[in-house]
Amino acid sequence: GIDILLEASNRDAAHDSSARDYDPRCHPGTREQHIEDLVYWAVPAAGTDDPLPLFWMNGPAGVGKSAIAQTCAERLKELGKLGASFFFSRNGRDKAAEFIPTIIYQLGTKFPDYRELVNHRIPRDKAIFDKTMAVQFKALIVELFQELEGIGKGIGKRIAIIVDGLDECENADAQCKIIELVAAAALGGITPFCWAFFSRPEAHIKASSTHTDIARVTCTTLLPVSNDSDSDIELYLRDGFVNILRRRNIPIKSQWPSDSDIRMLVNASNGLFIYAATALRDVDQAGSLEEVLCAVCATTSSLTDNPPFAGLDAFYMVIMQRIPPKALPMVLLLCTLLCSGSSYVGGHQRGVMLWRNLLGLSEIELRVVCNHLSAVLHIHCHSDSLDLAQFGGTNRPFQHASTAAVEALRNHIGSKLGGSIYFYHKSFYDFPIDPMRSGTFCVWSSPMLNAYYRHFLEALVKYEGSCSFRGSEPDSAHGPPNLASSSSRPYTNELVNSVLKALVSDRAFDACFGLGCLPEIERQLLQRFGRANFRIFRQGEAMLYAGYSGVLNTRCWNCDGHSKVTQRARLFRILRDQFQTWFDVVQFKATIKRWKECGIIQSYYPNLASWFKSLVLKKSQDKLISKLYRVGHGPKSIFWCFEINFKEEYYQEFRAADLAEGEQIY
Repeated sequence: GIDILLEASNRDAAHDSSARDYDPRCHPGTREQHIEDLVYWAVPAAGTDDPLPLFWMNGPAGVGKSAIAQTCAERLKELGKLGASFFFSRNGRDKAAEFIPTIIYQLGTKFPDYRELVNHRIPRDKAIFDKTMAVQFKALIVELFQELEGIGKGIGKRIAIIVDGLDECENADAQCKIIELVAAAALGGITPFCWAFFSRPEAHIKASSTHTDIARVTCTTLLPVSNDSDSDIELYLRDGFVNILRRRNIPIKSQWPSDSDIRMLVNASNGLFIYAATALRDVDQAGSLEEVLCAVCATTSSLTDNPPFAGLDAFYMVIMQRIPPKALPMVLLLCTLLCSGSSYVGGHQRGVMLWRNLLGLSEIELRVVCNHLSAVLHIHCHSDSLDLAQFGGTNRPFQHASTAAVEALRNHIGSKLGGSIYFYHKSFYDFPIDPMRSGTFCVWSSPMLNAYYRHFLEALVKYEGSCSFRGSEPDSAHGPPNLASSSSRPYTNELVNSVLKALVSDRAFDACFGLGCLPEIERQLLQRFGRANFRIFRQGEAMLYAGYSGVLNTRCWNCDGHSKVTQRARLFRILRDQFQTWFDVVQFKATIKRWKECGIIQSYYPNLASWFKSLVLKKSQDKLISKLYRVGHGPKSIFWCFEINFKEEYYQEFRAADLAEGEQIY
């Protein structure tokens, strides 16, 4: 049971995970009042009434919420009052499906009696983690802790659970569901926990937290952008500069930086710890305080009303402006990939080896590109190396490996092979995608989107050239394609290389298919995509994911949804809340029209009856639209069928190489 639980959880989300070594924590002597308030809330003084069971600290990006959450988790662990923690992040820790299993796993490591119950309960329903969060929460948390209480093995009360970055959970519906589940348990007094949430004050989270019933059990506190933090920021900066000198074995002199330099940085921070942290990293990497101070002086003098985030954005602009013109296109491509990873390139996969091949760079070339963003971007080297024995130890392509080995290797390559790469702070994820903030460096500009699309088309061409068909499956026995220089291939082992190659092509195909719905993409690029070998990509996808028993959280048509991949077809369904909020029928129809004109798709009528049926459905399009197309041309094509149901409010589709098999699984 524990093995199933561990597989469903995210070990990197815990406060003490090695993956979070570089994540923020409060500098000694700073934020003491906020830390004290939360610790007192979790561990009230003896003889006093228990505070409310829910705590919500909200505030804008960059004010230090995650640092406070991290420090409070560490303090509560020292006091023996921390049950579990989950730090949501765009850096691979945003899956709602991993939240409950991760909390359960951590609680199991702390409470042996509970662990024993979990270990016996899960084997009774091995698919428990494919069910809703509500089912998991009730069966494995509420019921099991009530059982412990009933046999006299209760764990006491007010065991704290810290949840940071709730707004970075993958979708708004999941964020609200987590609040509702926890609040319902708190209202009923059916679990021994108190929960502390940290997030931006997003409208839907605020609406849930201030709902009459939930508000009755929630202590809410605001962490604003305020100059009240100036003294803490000054202390943080002074100690940070001392550490820079120590790491370089330079004698510490009181005149560096000067008091006026420190004051300039504090004023420019405008209450945002993230500004000070970015400035310190910039000095540490570039080694030039004067250059940073000149940039700060130039940006602050150009700001008239000086709104809170204007200074931070101006500093980010300076970082981008320093990049040499020859290096800028690849840096922007990297930013595009990082910022759009969840949308079009198969989720938040951050494995360096995968990214080297996606970008077509050697290890040295990738690090040179990343160095231009060293103040905002980090490459984390993982301590655990790749043990080929756990994947069967074979040196043959992955078509000959077990589905379990392929799945494990796919996850390892996607998340950590060669290290992982991410931005330090969410504010820089937001910066390049907003043209009002990043200007000419916006990665969603028409030139960048087309450069991005063109790059992945090239990757598809290289993949096609390395595959030939053997029966109904692509044969890649000749090894990985030359997607990058030879040094980009991490191992001589053919199993690793073949999975890496298939992952690169899968991500490239998803990018081309997903971005193809944007009107900015040039017609000639779409026409070129229409000539691709879609059958190869469909079969490669099937071999990568058909052994996966769960549901993949994916994105299509600007909406989050669920995919299920089988040997026969790939199914995709848009979640109802996403359909209601984001699905744009007008844009969808415009995309279909454009794809027809560019030769990507052609209407397909296998017989007269289906043609007549399409006319009937067209007349009742206020309730249902259903269409069948061939994607691509001749033997390279696949079938694509979609259905839009306005009454039930959903969109679903399938892609299949064989129509009969696709319809059967559909």
